[in-house]
Amino acid sequence: MIASFLLGLLGSLGHCVGMCSAIIFLFDRQPAFQNKFAWFLAHLGRLTTYSALGMVFGLFGQTLWSYGNLQAMLSILFAILAFYMASAFIGLTPSPELLFSNWIQLWGKWIRGFRSASFLSSYLFGLLWGLLPCGLVLTALITAAASKSAWLGGFNMFVFGVATVPSLFAVKWLTTKSLSRVLSRGLASLVMMFFGFQFAMRGFASLGLVDHFMLGSFMFW
Repeated sequence: MIASFLLGLLGSLGHCVGMCSAIIFLFDRQPAFQNKFAWFLAHLGRLTTYSALGMVFGLFGQTLWSYGNLQAMLSILFAILAFYMASAFIGLTPSPELLFSNWIQLWGKWIRGFRSASFLSSYLFGLLWGLLPCGLVLTALITAAASKSAWLGGFNMFVFGVATVPSLFAVKWLTTKSLSRVLSRGLASLVMMFFGFQFAMRGFASLGLVDHFMLGSFMFW
């Protein structure tokens, strides 16, 4: 949960501001978003989608982890994904969002063509916003799968989503602060690398290559 919160808070300062600033401005032109309560509903819809995805990934992780012989390989696989995402945050590797460029274009076309001004449409916008392919969200879903529980996976993604809200509300101001975005991307990358290291060591420990490490009653790996 702490990793999800830090990832959302730090990652949103750099990644979300860069990617979602255009979305914020696009929504701002919609009739539904002339009321501030509509923005609350949009973020609520986004958190709803994140939580639902977290539950799916948490259940997926729980199912896979039930096979004892797969635990080590899954831990190492998640570590590789975490390290890749961390490097993508700071531009060392291509962002996974490039794989979904056509989907992103279709999403934007649908949003621009929608003109409803109801509060329900604001919530619907939020639900769809949560489905927009995003490298930061994909990274957070790794933590959801690693929770090995549908409920914990959903809660982790809810916490992640809440942590991104302040940056998205301040997006117009943050877009002018390029230095803070670079710094936050670096910090978010470090959080994800730390998370990947933990998974890698847990996988190696399951294979008997290193000893498990406990911090009190908590198994660090």
